[in-house]
Amino acid sequence: MNKRLLIIDGLNLIRRQYAALESEPDPARRIERTQSIAVDALSKLTHQFDPHYAVVVFDSNGKTWRHHVFPEYKLGRVPMDDVLLDALPEFAKAFRFNHLPCLRLDGWEADDLMATLAIKAAQNDIISYIVSTDKGFTQLLDNDRILQYDYFAKLGYDKQWVPGKYGVQAEQLTDYWALVGDTTNKIPGIKGIGPKTAVGIIEQHASLEDIYANLSSFSERIQSMLVGGYEQCLLSRTLVALKTDVDIGVRLSQLRYCKSKVI
Repeated sequence: MNKRLLIIDGLNLIRRQYAALESEPDPARRIERTQSIAVDALSKLTHQFDPHYAVVVFDSNGKTWRHHVFPEYKLGRVPMDDVLLDALPEFAKAFRFNHLPCLRLDGWEADDLMATLAIKAAQNDIISYIVSTDKGFTQLLDNDRILQYDYFAKLGYDKQWVPGKYGVQAEQLTDYWALVGDTTNKIPGIKGIGPKTAVGIIEQHASLEDIYANLSSFSERIQSMLVGGYEQCLLSRTLVALKTDVDIGVRLSQLRYCKSKVI
């Protein structure tokens, strides 16, 4: 029987719960209630998945490598409320008090740390459950030992789900997003190419390299959109692709979840 690693996107969970309490007029009370709800959510998740290992992962403060490569990355995104930002250390403290390790690494987004943990676990025959609503993690679902779970919708996603959602395979998603762009993170695609057109392109040629090596095989309309966009596509693919080789410096044994110590 495979061992299980529960990887929780800390900010994804907290920010959605905090937003749901926007009617709370007292900032301190809003933080207190969010923290209570978050701890309760972690309790439900650990009971549901009964993991051998578990970790809550947070983004680091400041810019990451993606900002240095592409300064417009996430430009215009609504910033986190200062009161919530200041309270994050207390959230992590509460999670650790309830026997859940927390991880943050300067200069790295949580997504890259989570992807690295999941891939490393898969290499050791451990099944990872990534708890997040972030679509970016679906690119990892090509690995049968990696699954994604949306805590709020109570839905799980696997390799078989991806084609029905996007029209391409999980391993093709970074090429697909390079064509259509990622508006959430302000990553550009090719102007005029939407999801349907991108799927049609990838059905003919499965990768950006093959697409641009065979431009003449497309209609004049598609060629006119694609021409001159190769370098931009390569950059966008680099930005949307999750890093899976981050030197985190954490051993799996340090993420062991103590089942006898329930939240």
